[in-house]
Amino acid sequence: MPLRYAGPKPLISAHGIEFDLNKEDKFVYLSIAAELIQALDHEYVAEKRYSYIASGKPLPADEILSAIRLHDPLIDQEMQMRRHTAEQELREELERAQTNKLLSDEEREVLIKNIRLMHTYRVNRAVNKTVYYSAIASIASIIKAGHIDYIAAPMFPKFIHLFHSLQGVLAKLHPPIESAIDIYEEDGHLHTRLNILFRN
Repeated sequence: MPLRYAGPKPLISAHGIEFDLNKEDKFVYLSIAAELIQALDHEYVAEKRYSYIASGKPLPADEILSAIRLHDPLIDQEMQMRRHTAEQELREELERAQTNKLLSDEEREVLIKNIRLMHTYRVNRAVNKTVYYSAIASIASIIKAGHIDYIAAPMFPKFIHLFHSLQGVLAKLHPPIESAIDIYEEDGHLHTRLNILFRN
């Protein structure tokens, strides 16, 4: 099942389709997540500092999936299950729209057309979200297994978003791992760092 960018979250109504630009498709973070997996997944020597130069361009979708499969061999099944669930949810949404008595016939028809129009788009978003959280869980496992103290990166919004997601997953591990995000300046450039504060 190929990965592909869908777009921001659609807001579908009987009056049209709008897009919530604050709810970007998780696909935009997948290349960075895959590169982090590649950068972090190795043996570690105590007290040694490691660095990784990012490619600067998005990885192809097949390379993203290959990196994630190394830590989540069931990702293809998870994607298929998420696709199936999303399609079932959309069928139920369509049924509700078809029986909605609060709408006029014209509004109901517009709503049904809009739901059908955005079907593939919304399924792709759902699958991308599943792949994203699989990648985040993989990074969290690598941090735990490698006893990584911190990860630093340029202060770009995508890294901040990814670090926030990582914090949430690390906090849910058993035992939980506490972390904090710092922003600092180095050599005239802003950077962000995910610090691992406490682990049992």
